Amino acid sequence: MAFSIQCTLKRRVTHCTLTALALGLIACSDNTPEHTISDNTAASAEQNAPTQLNSTEDTTVVTINDGTIKGIVQENGSRAWLGIPYAQPPVGDLRWKTPQPVTPWEGTFDASKNIEPCPQFASVLSEGIADPDNDGVVGTEDCLYLSVYAPSDASPDKPLPVMYWIFGGGNNSGYAGDYNGGFLAEQEDVIVVAVNYRLGALGWFIHDAILDEGATGADASGNWATVDTIRGLEWVRDNIAAFGGDPNNVTIFGESAGASNVLTLMVSPMAKGLFHRAISESGGGSAMPMSRAINFTDESPAGVALSSKEIINKILIRDGKASTREGAKAVQASLSKNDIRELLYSEPAASFLKLYNPNSARNYASPKKTMDGTVLLHESPMESLAKGNYHQVPIIFGTNRDERRIYMYREPKWQAVLKTDPEEYIRVAKYSSDLWKLRAVDAIARSAVPHQSGSVFTYRYDWDEQATYKGMDLSIAIGAAHATEMALVFGDWDIGFVNKDILYDPETIPARNKLSQSMMSYWANFAYTGNPGKGRDGQQVEWQPWQAGENKPKMIIFDSDADGGIRMSNEEMTADSIRAAFMAEEFSDEANRCAVYRSTYTALSSFDEEEFFALGCEL
Repeated sequence: MAFSIQCTLKRRVTHCTLTALALGLIACSDNTPEHTISDNTAASAEQNAPTQLNSTEDTTVVTINDGTIKGIVQENGSRAWLGIPYAQPPVGDLRWKTPQPVTPWEGTFDASKNIEPCPQFASVLSEGIADPDNDGVVGTEDCLYLSVYAPSDASPDKPLPVMYWIFGGGNNSGYAGDYNGGFLAEQEDVIVVAVNYRLGALGWFIHDAILDEGATGADASGNWATVDTIRGLEWVRDNIAAFGGDPNNVTIFGESAGASNVLTLMVSPMAKGLFHRAISESGGGSAMPMSRAINFTDESPAGVALSSKEIINKILIRDGKASTREGAKAVQASLSKNDIRELLYSEPAASFLKLYNPNSARNYASPKKTMDGTVLLHESPMESLAKGNYHQVPIIFGTNRDERRIYMYREPKWQAVLKTDPEEYIRVAKYSSDLWKLRAVDAIARSAVPHQSGSVFTYRYDWDEQATYKGMDLSIAIGAAHATEMALVFGDWDIGFVNKDILYDPETIPARNKLSQSMMSYWANFAYTGNPGKGRDGQQVEWQPWQAGENKPKMIIFDSDADGGIRMSNEEMTADSIRAAFMAEEFSDEANRCAVYRSTYTALSSFDEEEFFALGCEL
């Protein structure tokens, strides 16, 4: 049931392309030409220009603190300024440093070239990105850029709300250049900013050897990527008025890992006052003590398997300085701080990433988000939320009903179930998706509401009316899967769906478009007022805030009229409600029941071995 279609992209593939490419449905190539940015820009040497964009001479010339820039006018009339540097390139001695101020330029900066991704493994999420040396790693360390999208009539005289987009991709992949904010900007009169930030081990590596003498605070945190997003917000504060944006009305929003980064900013003391509303789409929040990111696995306290000290061991073994881990530890102990620093900084980005991930998979388990006491407090984001120790701005939390189907489909076992027993496929997918909702929406909302009642809003995205392709019903294979809502939020069908003619049923496109118009209206009204209400057009079903208590409004459901429409619901997920539903479920195959129990209750840290055996399961 895996199909391959060749297609040409109008823009490079986005994070949410997993809704098509991860299915094995579509293989794409990018015929977009490469362009060189002018020498006086201090930007990347080569960048890709999006198509369907037309240069103008007047309305896109803007002066910001660092100099004059010239953007472009898009086909729908919105204006775009692409690839604006918000920090110096984090290369050389700046690799693991907080983002440094941009050096002002002379002349006019050419803001018509798309953003390059930060270094990452080539994957379905980087389809179309050049890999000239064929080493499996794409992107460049010179990647701290952002893009601004404004409606055609935006003016500094009439400041508009700013929506600051943080892309997803596991914090290992993705990039801001995949998201065109011009459709949302033009339709809803908002300014959209999409920010690039460092990824993976280049974004969150921490070891004493890389720190400057006497470094403290953010400069000693290891949370370089998190500070990138904070620096981007500072850039917005200082420059967005020139584009017609209101620096005193900034909404941060993101999806998946981008949504988890939204939650990180909500609890980071450094982000105080830089944003005023927040939207978390399919997110979650976690962090680790710095000791786990640094220490050996057999040290006390123990580090994780890919801690910085263990990575140094791998370098020493790879380079023939030791033949065993114990030998590498001994060599490492004999090295000076400067020796280790030189060892780390001499690593090319690609070879460094491969220490974590020799198989070049998209995601890899490098430490991220350490509780350093400055960028993040010495507690998890969830603990901060429960205590009310966070920036209590209006917030939207949401997930998609079928989050996990897209990941299940990639596994041959579940592909077979989908083919022979689609109802069983749906049953199996339900519990991991419900668990996602529990963690990313309901549990967080319950923590936040006591501190800010009336300004916490939640949603579930249910739209699943995709096409049938070569006998495969995509509404079941994908459904309302992870990342599928982003195309509707941005109003851009090239986000998330590489070949819309395959993935969308022509008969349901009018309903899809209507739902998109509603979602964009809600998102924009939230950006304007801090309350999605009846949407910016005032014509939508009223989205009520989460109310504590049984049978009280909890979430809004986004679906087409044919499937119940947009409506409020009092449904609420708890660990007990998930367990009760699971125990009452009738699976076609008891082996599937056992697999679901194991994955669900291990994730909940409530795996009951006795109960597992009572179900007839085996370890």
